[in-house]
Amino acid sequence: MQSNLLKNRGRMIKAYIDTNIFIYAIIHHPSYGALCSRILRDLGKGLYKPYGSLLVAIELLGALSKINPSIARKAVELYLALDMAILPLSEEIIDLSSIVNEVINVRYDAIHVALMMLHNVPVIITNDTDDWLKIAQNYDNIRKKAIEEGYKVNLPRVHVVTPEYYPKWYKNLKINHSK
Repeated sequence: MQSNLLKNRGRMIKAYIDTNIFIYAIIHHPSYGALCSRILRDLGKGLYKPYGSLLVAIELLGALSKINPSIARKAVELYLALDMAILPLSEEIIDLSSIVNEVINVRYDAIHVALMMLHNVPVIITNDTDDWLKIAQNYDNIRKKAIEEGYKVNLPRVHVVTPEYYPKWYKNLKINHSK
């Protein structure tokens, strides 16, 4: 991973935490539960600036309500209380996500991409590798189309950090943070 991504030009790196990280931690997923719980424990340690959105809260409510509506409610309350920037949804975000979806049909993930683009969040921590690797590979086309449509997009690329890669990514942050 490049040093400038880790340092983000002297500022703390911004990372968007995808819904599946929370869900896998909450349900104690047999393969990803422990890794995702670690990611959530690290949120407040100050090595990166975590971001989420109201869409993550909506997705948590929907997914966890299938299991238990009371757990879903508590999860949303705890999510919204985290020391994390919660990005709002707006007409601008929805419009940009429709442009993203036109370039590469990734449904709701297009909203997450639009949020990241307009708030300059270069990293997504997710276990949804199918859609997010497709997004990362096609990001130049997405960005070009957004700029053609009049959006000011300064984010040059999107980096995908999976739960399996997260410990190495986090270790690199610690090393670069101590320099």
